[in-house]
Amino acid sequence: MTARPRSFTVLVVLAALSAAAQPSPSPLGPVSPTTGLVLRDDVVHALIQESSGDRIHDGVQRLALLARDTAGGYSEAAEWMRAAAVAAGLRDVRLEPMKEGPQWRATRGELWVAGPHRYRMTSFADLPMALAPGSGSFEGEGLELVDVGSSTQDADYAGKDLKGKVALTRSHPRAVLRNAVVKHGAVGVVTSYSTPPWNLPHRMDGDFPDQVGWAVVPPGLVPPGARVPFLFMISDRQGRELRAQLQEGPVKVDVSIAAETYAGHYSIISGVIPGTRAGEEVVLTAHLDHYKPGANDNGSGSATLLELVRTYTTLIQRGVLPPPVRTLRVLWLPEFEGTREWFSHHGADPVRRVAHFNFDMLGASLSRAHSRFLVSYTPDWNGSFVNAVSESTVAFMNRFNGVAYPPRKDFRIGSVTGSRDPLDAHMERYSRGSDHQLFNDHGIPGVAFSTWPDDGYHTSGDRTENVDPTQLHRTAFAALASITVAAWAEGPGALELARLVAVHGGRRVAEDEFRARRDLAATPAAQVPGIYRLARAVVRLAYQRERDALRSCVPLGAPAAPVQALARVLEKAEAQALDRLEAEGKARGVSLKEPAPSEAERRARAFVPRRVKGQELASFDDVAGKVGPESQPRVAAVQAALSAASTALRESGESELRFYQLLDAIASYADGRRSVADIRDAAYAEYGYVFPVEALLDLFGLLEQGGIMTRAR
Repeated sequence: MTARPRSFTVLVVLAALSAAAQPSPSPLGPVSPTTGLVLRDDVVHALIQESSGDRIHDGVQRLALLARDTAGGYSEAAEWMRAAAVAAGLRDVRLEPMKEGPQWRATRGELWVAGPHRYRMTSFADLPMALAPGSGSFEGEGLELVDVGSSTQDADYAGKDLKGKVALTRSHPRAVLRNAVVKHGAVGVVTSYSTPPWNLPHRMDGDFPDQVGWAVVPPGLVPPGARVPFLFMISDRQGRELRAQLQEGPVKVDVSIAAETYAGHYSIISGVIPGTRAGEEVVLTAHLDHYKPGANDNGSGSATLLELVRTYTTLIQRGVLPPPVRTLRVLWLPEFEGTREWFSHHGADPVRRVAHFNFDMLGASLSRAHSRFLVSYTPDWNGSFVNAVSESTVAFMNRFNGVAYPPRKDFRIGSVTGSRDPLDAHMERYSRGSDHQLFNDHGIPGVAFSTWPDDGYHTSGDRTENVDPTQLHRTAFAALASITVAAWAEGPGALELARLVAVHGGRRVAEDEFRARRDLAATPAAQVPGIYRLARAVVRLAYQRERDALRSCVPLGAPAAPVQALARVLEKAEAQALDRLEAEGKARGVSLKEPAPSEAERRARAFVPRRVKGQELASFDDVAGKVGPESQPRVAAVQAALSAASTALRESGESELRFYQLLDAIASYADGRRSVADIRDAAYAEYGYVFPVEALLDLFGLLEQGGIMTRAR
């Protein structure tokens, strides 16, 4: 072989060093004709190939060993996560202690069926979910078991002596504890309940007869100093066995529980991947708490968040990605309560938080758990670029992963130990139910990634064998693709993002116009004027949402002039859409003029509620529980309206999660500019249901009385 001159070798080395010293280019580019994303194709490839569902599944298995619904188990999980996050390259990792409060722990909890063939029915040592947190210590033998069925009302207990006995029920235990224990003297409750109300369309108690549900003994159930009752959770099959034994004669049980309360606290694990631009963050959250095993809920979200950190730090170290423009703030915390406390300490930080991504229940096997992969939009009043980013990511993933053996192997998102299930991911309109709702309540655009429904949700069936590494990998990529745009967009990349927002916004407003025109066409002639007004509100608010989404690109660095030009295109399209509505309304042959407003309507137009600073996260239920007797009729009227809305939305085919905490979702529209009448119209645009204006006046009046709202006028 001929030797090369030494000078040539030196030049090659210098060239390589020079190339290595160059900063990595932005991962953003024009909308890709291949993927439909504003990420470069090579970056998409790197995000897929570096992330791993198998690694995530290992983390899920580790977390599923811990009962994270108690401070002791949670603390062990938090310390493990802290160390793992440091090892993954997260910076400034710390445990932020939450406020001290009473905590519960048990060292023993056994339920035995007494008699000549005495046997142990369940045990805290075998299944921590079997003994509900908050249960009191108890030692007793030969306690009579009384079947109260699904009884929740006082009348259901007529003729049943429960004093000193144990109530057996199929129902959610909260009402049974209140009636059987507090009112009728039972010492404890045994229940085979397992399905939360919002999951009833997907499964019922008994569909999975060996699942054990999850519940707690609510604090404050009995007066201070009184003996706290116990609550055992058993499966539907075990409940039926006990009832069969009761048919043959009395059944007695032995109970042995050692439990205590003590002062302690949970912690929030916080860390960052530092950005180059000071004072800007993208926030990523997963709740670390929950029962054992809690594999999908939420070992999956917590472990996925860890893998996102590892993937980013690895790609940055390799020079595939530059450091992010905006700091990635990563939080593992207790669901809801941890987020509320984090905001109480950090809500006033001098930081602009441009987006939030929440990871909760991500890995359920879509085939085994009969689930779907879902990404939520932000609420309509909080329009943001994150919607188009998430939507384009879901479309890309479906296109290249809709079959078991896609032709583009480099865009296949799967795992070595996972399934080859085809992907069928969906974007869903905003619903509450996890920590993203609190970020949106604070005005930070938040989307949620999840798999729902889940046959093992909130039961002992939420096990690692029902979590699919391939689904975990797919969720990790969806998160990485979306977060990368939010955290790295600036200048030209932010302008390309605005163009993507305009494209996807055009599709969304077309869908909203379709719904408005369909509803108008289906309306009886006598009701056309009122529905015409609401249909116009649907169109106006849809276009406003997409203009807000476009404008959210400007603070990222998109030049204002071209973004304004894109917004003007939407304004012209809105005028044309309203013209089409008017033409179709007039074609019905009736006047489109609304009748004179009622007294309630006039009051609704004059009442402009505004949330009180620092009270954004309080719920209607909190307020309703504190009002005096004179306000109870208004509470009842609001609750009746909620019940009617829930029934109508349920029967129209909406998911139960869409109207979870619906009153709080409606309250979040209050911004000091919209009147109660405007909020009624906006709620119709988002949910397709006309809320009675009288009930909304009561709702906002009660929130004002509770100090949650004030009046702009």
